[in-house]
Amino acid sequence: YWRDWSSDVCSSDLYHIPEIVPQMERSVRFIRHHASEYGIDPARIGVSGGSAGGHLSLMLATRGGPGKPDAKDPIDRESSAVQAAACFFPPTDFLNYGKAGESALGEGILKDFRSAFGEVPQEPEAKRRFGESISPAHHVRAGIPPVFLLVGDQDRLVPMQQSELFLEKVKAAGGTGEIEVRPGQAHGWKDWENDVERFAVWFDRHLAPS
Repeated sequence: YWRDWSSDVCSSDLYHIPEIVPQMERSVRFIRHHASEYGIDPARIGVSGGSAGGHLSLMLATRGGPGKPDAKDPIDRESSAVQAAACFFPPTDFLNYGKAGESALGEGILKDFRSAFGEVPQEPEAKRRFGESISPAHHVRAGIPPVFLLVGDQDRLVPMQQSELFLEKVKAAGGTGEIEVRPGQAHGWKDWENDVERFAVWFDRHLAPS
């Protein structure tokens, strides 16, 4: 599987979320195109990440799809779809952040991460469309790959509500999703990266050859 820890990138002034997502999709196409060189099965690719990296992983899980058959670049002909995802405490809906109707497009809880969003439209309808475009919860559709989320119930930066909301949509679309909660834990906990072993179990269950 492909592990993506993109928190620092998404919190910087260098790149913005709308610019990063297409590059993430391009990365999956590149990996799939070179699968034989890497010794992997192009039909079984999983992705994981934490926090902002979890958000980008879910953007891949919800938005990934077929390439362009007539593209000049053979990489662009490949699919950007992944077949499973596992994430730590990911943001999933910037328009309903912590509660319904609460915007976090570089404001509210995420006011200190304004640079990650680039230019956010201020006209209400344009702002709504922008928020939906970068929120994985608004891209959930039938056929979404299996998703596993690991969160702390005392997280104030990315409320557990974000994972609960996302999984509600996954299940409503007929998908497979699971959330595991760490009681009393916030945005990360001691040795939290060791919990990536839980992800390995998830990927073995959903990516291993039958």
